[in-house]
Formats: sequence, C-alpha cells, structure tokens
Amino acid sequence: MAMGRAALVALLVSATAVNAQRGAPPSGNLTYTVRPLAQNGSEVSAVEVRAEFRGAVPSGRTFTVQAPIVYASVRDIADRIDSLAVRDAAGAVGLTIVNDAENPGGFPYFRHWRAKRAVTAPVVITYRMRPFNGIFRKGPQFDLYAHGGGISTAGMALFVVPEGLGNVTSHVRWDLSQLATGSIAASTYGEGDIDLIGPVDRITQAYYMAGPLGRYSPSETSGFHAHWLGQTQFDAPKEMEWAYQAYENLRRFHRDTSTATYNVFVRAIPGATTTLGGTALQNSFMVGVVGSKPDTTSPPRNTIAHEMGHMFVGYLNGGTGGVTWFNEGMNVFYTRLLLMRAGLVSVDDYGRDINATAKAYYGNPYRNASADSLDKLGFSAGVGANSAQNVPYSRGSLFFADIDAKIRAKSNGTRKLDDVMLPLFIKGRTGATITPDMVISAFVKEVGPSARKEFEAVVIRGETLEPQANAFGPCFERRPTADGATGYTWVRVSSVPDSRCREW
Repeated sequence: MAMGRAALVALLVSATAVNAQRGAPPSGNLTYTVRPLAQNGSEVSAVEVRAEFRGAVPSGRTFTVQAPIVYASVRDIADRIDSLAVRDAAGAVGLTIVNDAENPGGFPYFRHWRAKRAVTAPVVITYRMRPFNGIFRKGPQFDLYAHGGGISTAGMALFVVPEGLGNVTSHVRWDLSQLATGSIAASTYGEGDIDLIGPVDRITQAYYMAGPLGRYSPSETSGFHAHWLGQTQFDAPKEMEWAYQAYENLRRFHRDTSTATYNVFVRAIPGATTTLGGTALQNSFMVGVVGSKPDTTSPPRNTIAHEMGHMFVGYLNGGTGGVTWFNEGMNVFYTRLLLMRAGLVSVDDYGRDINATAKAYYGNPYRNASADSLDKLGFSAGVGANSAQNVPYSRGSLFFADIDAKIRAKSNGTRKLDDVMLPLFIKGRTGATITPDMVISAFVKEVGPSARKEFEAVVIRGETLEPQANAFGPCFERRPTADGATGYTWVRVSSVPDSRCREW
C-alpha cells in the first residue's frame, strides 16, 4: 500500500548526513528533540517533543503549526497531542485552533494552531504525543505505537510542524535515556540523529523506530537495512534475509544500479491478532505484525515484497483522480510474478495469490465502481477485501495480466508487458512524470486501439473484466468458479514443470 494515491520518491541519506535540495537556500534551522517517556521499565506512556526554530520567520503571514486529524484513514492523530505550547523571544504565544473540513474519503486533513500575534525567532514548540495503544487498525501503518520497550511510528503521527517555512535544515535528536540500555533509534534516513535540508515535510514522510531494536543488514557496505521492535512470531533475521533477496531481485529486474539505501521496519504489536498491513514511504516501508511468542505463523512475505515494489512502480503517478491509484494493481501484478520467476515463492503459492486476487475482485461489492468513484470513496468503506480501497489492487492487477497476455499473443511471444513498462519505470526513476496516458499509448502501440478501449471500460468506468484464459501463463488453466458465482479461478496444470512456469 502506497501512501495515498501515489508513492513518494526521494533519495535517502545516511544518518547525520545533510542532503542538499535544489531550490531556495534554507530559511533557518528546525531542531526536534524526541524523548520517549517510560518509568521503571514500563512501556512508553507518551513521547515528549521539543522543536526549536531559529531563522527567518515568514513575514506577512500568521505563524502556524499543524498536525493531521486524519492521514490516509489513520484517525485522531491530532487528538492525541497534549499540552501543545508555543513560545518565542517575547514569551508565551496564544494560539487559535482551526480544523480543515473533513475529507470523507479518509485522505489527509489537518488541525492548525495559529499564533494570535506576530512571533520572533527563536520559536519553541513543545507537546506530548500519546500512543495508539490498544487500537489495532489494518491499513496504512502510520500510527504511533508503544511496544517492545520502545516506539514505532510514521513522522506525521509524531511531529507537529510549522507551515510555510520553505526549505529548512531539519534536525531530529533522540533522547533515549528512559529506555533500556542499548536502545537505538532508526528511521527512513538511517540510524541515530538525522540532519536534512529541504521542506519540513521530509521528516513527516518517514518512518521512525526507537528502543531495543533488532537489526539486519547483509554487509557493512550494503544499503539495505532492516529493524524490528517487539517479539515477532517468525524468525525475524531469517525473514529479513529473504526480504533482502526479494529487494535485490527487484533491483535487477528494474535495472537499478543506484546506491540509494533502503530501510525495512517491522513492528510486532502485542494484542494484534493478524498482520495489520504494510505501507511504503520514500525508500522504506513499515509492516505491522502480531506480537507474541514465536510459533510457526507464516511471515507476511507478499506484503513485504509489495511494499518494496512501490520504490520502483511508484513512478506511475501522473494524472489525476482514481486512475493513478491503479499503480497499486501494477505493483500486485509484478510482486507475485517476480517472486515466482526468481524462485522466492513456489509456483503453487503464485497460483494461490492469483486466485486470492480473483476472489477479491469478483466478490467485491465495489467491483464495478468507476475510478473516480473509488477515489472519492477512498478509505471510507474500510480497507482490504470487500472495500472500495481494495478494488484498484485486484482490478488493476487482473487488467495488467490481461494486457500482458495480449501483448504476448500479438507479438507471437516475442514481447511482453516487461518490454513496455521497464522503459517507463526507468524514465520515471530519472525524474520524468509517467502519466496514465503514456502507459495507455504504449499499450496501444503493442496491441492496437482495443487497449485504450479496454482501459477506459475496465479501469475508468469499472466494467467487469474477463481476463484471457492464459493470462497467467501455460501453468494455469482458467475455469469458472465452482459455486457458479461470477468470476474465474485458475487451476495448476500438473503436466507443465515449474521450470517452464518460472519462464513466464
């Protein structure tokens, strides 16, 4: 699951490095000191935050700080802020609270604290953030949780940020004095304290974890790093080694030779009864899993690979409305296919994933909703199976499998979807905007005008899709569902060896 409707793209920096960004020079320094509060070995009860801005306060506008009320279905973030206060060189600053209008689709809207008078730097903001303990929500993993002797969160659920500062030099400093000896902090930007140049939103669009963290990296020089907090039901080091293999497989397929770092965060939440989901941000993702004693529970490998895939597929973000959300479907299509090709999942697991997607699509009451309707519904009908939010995943992935089969047929097996999409993915990685029309035009070039008509019918208008019988290769045979309901299932053809399946 990407954040909102399009994955964010940014180059990660190592801890304590400064990443200069094009544009105006920094207007000042914004320093956050983050202190998780825990007494006598108990779990963290709150996070104390102090922010100090030194620099040019924007003239001609009211000094304002903000935090989300709702962010991509994660509700009540601003309501968990206690004792927010602002002081400047002249003393305490009175504040007026203004809330944005509610976004019924569950996409972000904010609470703003506006100064009642002009302020003069240095400006100090202090507050406490209470964790979402006891609230287990499937979907975007942006909540602040206290667990495992530490905290895990996304930045938008931790940081109250000033508005309108432009580029700043942001510093995040950790005070872990109340956590267990040996505790560390890690983020999308690396381990320990961080320094960044750019919009202050850079610190909100990132993941953070602090406490007695588990760690995995394949080597001292690798850019791949994984951290986990709490007791996972699976062997975390082993699964993070698998995640690294899946990540390297993605890099090879996408011809990625960059040295950008990538960070994986796994939070094991006590009391959760199922995997809560995963969400990608810039060069990182977080997954929420059940926290308890180890057993034989299967790790969420598909979720892990899907979230890493957003780093490469997330460039399909041009255009407007619900059409852009279908990059989720492209990611589902490639997640399962690339894992199967590389032998990182079995062919039978590949088939089970195909049928889970088909069942989710044909059984979804929002199956025939238009792209714009799905965009407006957003997260309002929940997440996962039978929700409007899930349709772009299932409908999109089946559509791209169908197009893949048609490209192969039209070219007598000499071309496939890879040949169409890889140049676009690579172009997007260089900074170009890849719009839906660019993708559709590429499909039209391969299979003719029918590709545009099908995209408009299925993706935009929501007409029911009937994928090609061989949409998933020679190893699977399409059959009507056994119960006679609308839809299909794909059955493994036992006479075709796995080796041929992996060549699809």
